[in-house]
Amino acid sequence: MRLLRVGDRLSALRVRIEEKFTLPERFKGTVVEKWTNYWKGLLRDYGEVGAGVVKESYANPKKALAYGTGVLTLYLAARNNPDEAAFMTLLRKQTNRMVTLPPDQQNPDSANYLTMLERAVNQKKLRLLSLGICTLMWVDLYDEDDCTYPAVCEYTSVGLLNFHQRIIDVGCWNEFWRLKHKMRNYDINYL
Repeated sequence: MRLLRVGDRLSALRVRIEEKFTLPERFKGTVVEKWTNYWKGLLRDYGEVGAGVVKESYANPKKALAYGTGVLTLYLAARNNPDEAAFMTLLRKQTNRMVTLPPDQQNPDSANYLTMLERAVNQKKLRLLSLGICTLMWVDLYDEDDCTYPAVCEYTSVGLLNFHQRIIDVGCWNEFWRLKHKMRNYDINYL
């Protein structure tokens, strides 16, 4: 229960520091005093918030545990958010696994999905949208280097209403889940 007195300790420390460090008379009424008061107020506010969080966590430990778990989960999801290089590495790995099988032993769904992904990569239509905690891989209508009028016109691009139809994979926790699902049974024993 010693941690409950964190707020008292912080306020006592703040008072001692303010007593020892005073601003010289030549800075009174200048920009330096305003900046000093601003930073003092900011530190005081954040100190009070920190002490309040500690007191609230002791008052409601289940709520604090739920919030802490949620924040930690979001942090780890953002830290393990895959990028385009991870997708390309995984795609090459799965393509190499598929190439080792003769065509009559390949699962048609897996083979068609890999073919579609390879075409999108070769045509430079594969796009990545990172949302912080997950990544969306989608196929655009036009090549990224295409400068023709339909490719640069805002009315012929993929809109928000039909964007969900263009999504081909979702990545989270260093995995791209649809590619992993499609390649689960990629050989003759897929039935």
